[in-house]
Amino acid sequence: MIILRNIKKYYKLSNESIEVLKGVSLHLQKGQLICLLGESGCGKSTLLNIIGGLDYADDGEYIFHSINVREFNEKEWACLRREKIGFVFQSFNLIPHLSALENVEMSMTLLGKSKEERKRRAIELLNMVGLGDKLNYLPNQLSGGQKQRVAIARALANDPDIILADEPTGALDSENSARIMEILKKISQQGKVVLVVTHSQELVSYADRIIRMRDGKIIENEDVAHATEVEDVDKSIGNKSKKLDLLTTCKLSFRNIKNKKWRNILTALGASIGIFGLSIIMALGNGVKQKLSSSIDEATAKSSLTVANEQFAVLNENDSARLREIKGVRDIYPYNPFQISMKTKEGAKATSSAESLSPRKYAEIIYGQKYIVKGRFPDDQRDEIVLPERIAKKLFKDSKEAVGKNVSLVVQLMSLKEIYPTVNVHATIVGVVKNNSIPLLDMVGISYGLSQKIMKESIGNSTSALSFTIIPSSIKDIAHLKSEIKKMGYKVQTDEESQNEINEYISLASIALGMLSGISLIVSSIMIGIVLYVSVLERTREIGILKALGAFRSDIRRIFVTEGMLIGIIGGVFGILGSIAVGKAANYVVTTVMKKSNLDLFQFSFIQVVLLVLFSGLLGVLASFVPANKAAKQPAVEALRHE
Repeated sequence: MIILRNIKKYYKLSNESIEVLKGVSLHLQKGQLICLLGESGCGKSTLLNIIGGLDYADDGEYIFHSINVREFNEKEWACLRREKIGFVFQSFNLIPHLSALENVEMSMTLLGKSKEERKRRAIELLNMVGLGDKLNYLPNQLSGGQKQRVAIARALANDPDIILADEPTGALDSENSARIMEILKKISQQGKVVLVVTHSQELVSYADRIIRMRDGKIIENEDVAHATEVEDVDKSIGNKSKKLDLLTTCKLSFRNIKNKKWRNILTALGASIGIFGLSIIMALGNGVKQKLSSSIDEATAKSSLTVANEQFAVLNENDSARLREIKGVRDIYPYNPFQISMKTKEGAKATSSAESLSPRKYAEIIYGQKYIVKGRFPDDQRDEIVLPERIAKKLFKDSKEAVGKNVSLVVQLMSLKEIYPTVNVHATIVGVVKNNSIPLLDMVGISYGLSQKIMKESIGNSTSALSFTIIPSSIKDIAHLKSEIKKMGYKVQTDEESQNEINEYISLASIALGMLSGISLIVSSIMIGIVLYVSVLERTREIGILKALGAFRSDIRRIFVTEGMLIGIIGGVFGILGSIAVGKAANYVVTTVMKKSNLDLFQFSFIQVVLLVLFSGLLGVLASFVPANKAAKQPAVEALRHE
């Protein structure tokens, strides 16, 4: 069944090569309990590790079921261990955060057996070793003898051909030692090879065969009892390369996160800072864009064109004349923005932005039907204005009282190129208009005639303007007009395009702020990487256990990558919840405390929230690659020796 021929093993110490196994030859038969005796350092554990594929011979032949397996690669050895080899260790090597039942199930999970089959087999084996009442106990709730019985049950889970026991009674008292050896004896009588490495002479009485080693050589190989007769069924060596399933991977990762919950919670909180910043910025951008969109009447957004000089210089009569010559122009009139201070007879004051209104005949085209909510649209020939509801309430407490009242105005033309003198005028409030969705965009409307009077006093010409509004003959003419006006060297756009331009600036600002949050994300990713690196060091023995059970490198890597992903997702959820709490609180302050109704500045998108959480998980995955690769590359034999 198992034949070793001239097996040699060397270890390098500094520049010196030390021969640990010196041409060991051995034939292991079914149905025997074999005791491998020898003093510490004689090479017996090294030989056991080579038989189990945890270590590799440097020379010689290793025949397993008529196949020379010495040249097997790491993955082929993992498949062989899954199906054909069971391990029992002196220090038990149970995974601490799994129950007795789950520890036994683990090797079957790696082999790809169904959940029902795993559970049935694990319960059967634990009952066999007398632990049917301890199924859900964690290793730290079991005695040493009980732990070793769980380890034996785990070793038998996939019905292997050979059980390799390295000092299985070394950490037990005499009573438990006897019980463990009796179990191993019964296993050998079922037709399996049971190889027990020990230096205890007391265990010899259980052996069917005794092999003694000294200085890397076998010095005695004696049968002391007849092997149990077993039908020699030569099982083929499979190559079941089924990977650890996602559910088990997540369970192992989540259990470790739970075991170190405070450390991982703090790490997740650190990871949440960047997501919090991005979420708040995106929510604010959503809110501002939505309010800008709602402030423009869809029916009027494309009904007129605004024309300005590329250098933001004042346009004059010559510019107006040139523009009127374009086919498709119905009318053209000046448009000017102002900064305005208002004062009532009672002494109430308010400051606001203002704009020159269109001639009355175009009011519905430019502003829509619902522009005026109280009163009327200003007369072109009179000194009249309209106020947003918000400003009317500020000046008169009740916006209804504003209509018909006279106010003193100090008006200044707003320009990016020059500072213009202020103009003092008086005007009558004849209407109240709906509030803009964004208070900063509330505009006082100045009648067409009054605005021309202000321009004449300000720059000496009533027909000059910072921009012109063009009314097209038909909406179908918009594209043609834009093309012709651009050819003439002017800047031209509709209200809708103005809004889109503002949205672009908001997006750029969001990106700039998001880059600052990106620094936090980089730092948090490094934090996750460090925490996982520490986790790898702490769980080195667990990595060795999983490899001894037949886990592939990819399985080990996936466990730690999944752990990084889970920490990232938890951090993302923390960040999202924090940003929603802050955003909702800010909205409450603005709408309730500051009495700015319907002004939800922070608006969260479900899709954006989900994408941010997934992005946080992706960062966790990226951060985990280095520690996960380190874990995957750990040699099994060295990992099992780790303290």
